[in-house]
Amino acid sequence: MQVLIAIALKSLLIAGLAVGLLALMKNRSAAERSWVARLPTARGQAPENRRGPEKSTVTRTKPAEQRRADLLAAGRTLFLAKGIAATSLDDITRQAGVSKGLFYLYFASKEDLVLALQEQFSGEVAARMAAAATALAEAGQADWGARLDACVTASFESYRELHDLHEVLFHHAHPARPDPDAATLVIRDLLAAGVAAGALDVSDPEATAVLCYASMHAFDLRGHGGPDDTRLIRAAQQLVRRAAGLP
Repeated sequence: MQVLIAIALKSLLIAGLAVGLLALMKNRSAAERSWVARLPTARGQAPENRRGPEKSTVTRTKPAEQRRADLLAAGRTLFLAKGIAATSLDDITRQAGVSKGLFYLYFASKEDLVLALQEQFSGEVAARMAAAATALAEAGQADWGARLDACVTASFESYRELHDLHEVLFHHAHPARPDPDAATLVIRDLLAAGVAAGALDVSDPEATAVLCYASMHAFDLRGHGGPDDTRLIRAAQQLVRRAAGLP
């Protein structure tokens, strides 16, 4: 019995020593960490403050509209410089700073990009024509013939300014043209508005607009001889006026 008591006391003594030792080690580790934390750095800062500024959480991803615009701009630049056939998807994505995978999020193929550029071209010409007619209307110009003349002049100036782009997109690409053409819609709406106002006599504004805009494609005949610019513009204006029932 005395032996068992002696063994139990010895075990308790050992356990007590172990607990005390663990507590001592724990306190020492905490003290060492505190001491290290107080050590100065080369810049006089504690180690905990040496991580530097936190990374910005602001995303650098461009909006989808901007990515698409970048691809259109890259295609436009490269097609003008190299031609459509000589321009690869690698060229386009490299110019736009995107991956091929990202390209396919916006366009099914290079041909699809060409079609989008055709639509962009037509939209740009249409916007200029509409702005020219609207400017006269807002200035109180009641002469519908003058508004039609302004449309013709804006179309002429657009074709001459964007001649090279039109040549590449519509003469050296697959004939996948936007339908209906945005510029044709501008003429149609102007004719329809004139008819509604009782100023124009057009039985079919839509078909008439198609024929009027088709005549304006002669503006793209730069370098092929024929009438000078002044005669060409005046003749086109007269055609449109006659089609609208004006003298």
